[in-house]
Amino acid sequence: MNSCKRMQPVAEMAQQQADTAAQSVAECNRAYATMREQLDELLSYRDDYASGLQQKSHQGFNALQIKDYRLFMERLNKAIEQQQDVLNSAGVQLAASKQVWIEKQQRAKAIDSVVCRYQQVEQRERSRREQHEGDEHAQHFLRRQNN
Repeated sequence: MNSCKRMQPVAEMAQQQADTAAQSVAECNRAYATMREQLDELLSYRDDYASGLQQKSHQGFNALQIKDYRLFMERLNKAIEQQQDVLNSAGVQLAASKQVWIEKQQRAKAIDSVVCRYQQVEQRERSRREQHEGDEHAQHFLRRQNN
């Protein structure tokens, strides 16, 4: 079995690994985008709630309403902080998956390059062999004519 054929399964496996890593990047990207949307929604809700409350403040609040407002804002801010932590973690995971994909892609390209070189070497050897066989055939033909 020639080198090219022996390397072909390795090249296919490397490409499959790169494809799997690319799918992982896509999944991480979707998860990151979803988490980003959730954070944006929380931030928007907090801003809307604060501005709506500010408009109502002209009517006056009692102590219980102020307490409820502060508790709700504390919970909302805590949820925002937690979502930011989740988003940061997803960003780290996305960056790591991209790095893995880059490495797998580079490995697949390197193996493909080796396979191409083997193919070129084998093609040159085949051409030389065919040329040599053609030369021998021509010499044999000339000897027959001279005899």
